Amino acid sequence: MDVTSLLVIMATVGTLAFSWASFLISRRKVEDEEFEKMEQRILELMGRFKHVSSMRIEMLDRKINEIKRVMREANDIYSSLVVKMTDLMKLKEEVFVEEKQEEIIPSVEKIDFRKEEKEEEIESEDDMGIEKKIVSMYDEGLSDIEIARKLGIGVGEVRLMISLFRKRG
Repeated sequence: MDVTSLLVIMATVGTLAFSWASFLISRRKVEDEEFEKMEQRILELMGRFKHVSSMRIEMLDRKINEIKRVMREANDIYSSLVVKMTDLMKLKEEVFVEEKQEEIIPSVEKIDFRKEEKEEEIESEDDMGIEKKIVSMYDEGLSDIEIARKLGIGVGEVRLMISLFRKRG
């Protein structure tokens, strides 16, 4: 092999190496451009998602505040109704007591003071019985209003008895 053949072979190998390197570099540029496009698209989609999710969160916050406001209004209405019902029950009790007093007016001569003392003892025992009834009904899961209706006493009295029982227990 002479020098010219060797130079031709080296030039051919050099040309092939240069061509191959150029091909690889151009292919890498195409891949980098595609990667950049995909990256831009992903960033764009993430921006859209962030915007939509923040709008939804804002909307949920408004709905939550609306629900809280409605619940406060409902609680206020419920409280006023309970107060009115308690007042009506007390008025009913007062009317009932007045009617009973008008029906039964004992004469002063017939009053047996020892009998009144016995009645007071019985009433105090009945009060203990009412307390036990209230506590058992409350333990059964009845509401204050239901207990008051069943026993014919005020809701305030029922609540007082329940709160006293809780403090003891």
